Amino acid sequence: MIPYTIDRRADSGVNNVTLGIWLFIASEVMLFGALFSSYALLRVSAPAWPHGRDVLGVWFGVGNTVVLSVMTALVLRARAVPPAVGRQFLAVGTVLAAVFLVIKGLEWRGEIAEGLVPSLNTFFAMYFTLTGLHALHVACGIVANVWVLLGASRVPDGMTSGRIRAVALYWTFVDVVWLTLFLLFYLT
Repeated sequence: MIPYTIDRRADSGVNNVTLGIWLFIASEVMLFGALFSSYALLRVSAPAWPHGRDVLGVWFGVGNTVVLSVMTALVLRARAVPPAVGRQFLAVGTVLAAVFLVIKGLEWRGEIAEGLVPSLNTFFAMYFTLTGLHALHVACGIVANVWVLLGASRVPDGMTSGRIRAVALYWTFVDVVWLTLFLLFYLT
């Protein structure tokens, strides 16, 4: 078992949590990179590709972009303040992440009701695949936030700070992925 330490490792200059989250994010970059590459290949080879702004609820996308970006800013702020205050920022961020999922669910419900389903065409297949995988990452981020919040009373402040920094890096990645999805699907 690898010991949990808050000290920086001599060989890497980072602690175990930071190294672990960067390795995890690297694997996520490969996953989304493969899907974005698939999107690019399918889009350039498609005889017709709808403009997202014409078929999607752009205002849903704008709302989700604002909610997720504010949430990420709060979580990033949480890592720069004392752990007790950081937990408050993290709690508000968790609620905003849930709001993101509610908005996305309402958007999907409306699209499905209109017959805009993955089997309709390649655009909607990629749209639902990528936004669905992203929504799964948001849900997992909520679980991670709750884990940090619930564990804060059982571990030292240094460990809580490390956990907050790790989820802040994760949410930054999730936000960048969403901004890319927003650009690819809603604005082009």
